Amino acid sequence: MNIKINLTNRYGYDLTLFPYNGGDVPSGEGQRIAKVEGTGEIVVAQGESSILEVPGMGSLLVQFLGEQKLVDCHERFCDSPSEFDGYPLMALLRYKTTELYWRFADSDDPAELNVSINDIGTICLDKVLSGEARRVQLPEFFIPPVFTPHLPEGNPD
Repeated sequence: MNIKINLTNRYGYDLTLFPYNGGDVPSGEGQRIAKVEGTGEIVVAQGESSILEVPGMGSLLVQFLGEQKLVDCHERFCDSPSEFDGYPLMALLRYKTTELYWRFADSDDPAELNVSINDIGTICLDKVLSGEARRVQLPEFFIPPVFTPHLPEGNPD
């Protein structure tokens, strides 16, 4: 199974799409998506990812993570969880400090989203065609809570 993201570029610059599969650094020219009404698609297999470069704005990372779940984003203790919790597969789209957590059914047909880049370079979710998506914010850098190790001997509290 694959995921498919249909792209429309309304930005004044060409976009470049790089597959980032198997941990290999993208090489070559990448797929170009023409400026102002250019279209393209990102197709990603399970366990793989792609990077969309938006000039002057940064990269959108698309990760197809399969059966993994972001535990804190589900209604774990609810008697009747939402449909979102029932979808078995997930993908994560990360752009700057905001993420789109997308869950969908396992099917022979690719799960699909429609995304556009507007005239000022903002990535916009236009339509979820398969499953359900939620905006989440994940930490960019996790630092565990600071703790005080045992005090040296002979040094009472």
